[in-house]
Amino acid sequence: MDIKSEYEKLYQHWLKEFEQTELTPLNKELYSHYKTALDYLNNYKLDQTDSIKLDVINSYKENFNYLFKDFAKIREIKIINAALALKEINLNILLESEKLFYQNLVSTVKGFKKVKTIDGEKIVELNIIEEKVGLESIENANLEQKKSSIQINESLDTGLVIKAENEDFNYTLVRFLKKTPPLVGIDLLNYGPFEKEDIANLPYKNAIILINENIVEKLELI
Repeated sequence: MDIKSEYEKLYQHWLKEFEQTELTPLNKELYSHYKTALDYLNNYKLDQTDSIKLDVINSYKENFNYLFKDFAKIREIKIINAALALKEINLNILLESEKLFYQNLVSTVKGFKKVKTIDGEKIVELNIIEEKVGLESIENANLEQKKSSIQINESLDTGLVIKAENEDFNYTLVRFLKKTPPLVGIDLLNYGPFEKEDIANLPYKNAIILINENIVEKLELI
């Protein structure tokens, strides 16, 4: 196996995934190819007396493992952001596991919409179901039930979109630990891209996801 060529192929795919906001195409065959190369490196047996070659192989192994893991994390964050914003993704460019992850998240987000009529006034009862889906557990914030003026618009994919005027969102101040591509907040505003050490005030739900991924750390105001 040409380790250098396999590493360059993964690096270019990771770089493209990192630099653009949209997901790059990834199918089962390509993912299996990366995984096979990674397994080959991790299980590679080398004469311990050849220190120069050993250093080269270990360097490739460390970098390959990092790229493979970070590549998956970037895709996961993009899928989460798209689901929270109910943004449609071309399912043909996703792995089967990513497709199920996205569809389960979208179902959860849509599931909180329930309209009741009390004393002639319409209110929105937002019940976010906390559940573990896909690669890691995702913590959903509990949204308080509140009376508001409701604007109901037709939507091609969901049928109804319920928008509460003057809706309040909880925000959390965070510092970025690494360079991060743009994201769409639960408030439907665009944030980023961010450089390492950038500070931003993000919606609580987005901040929790990034904190769990060790992409940001929460800042406490003294």
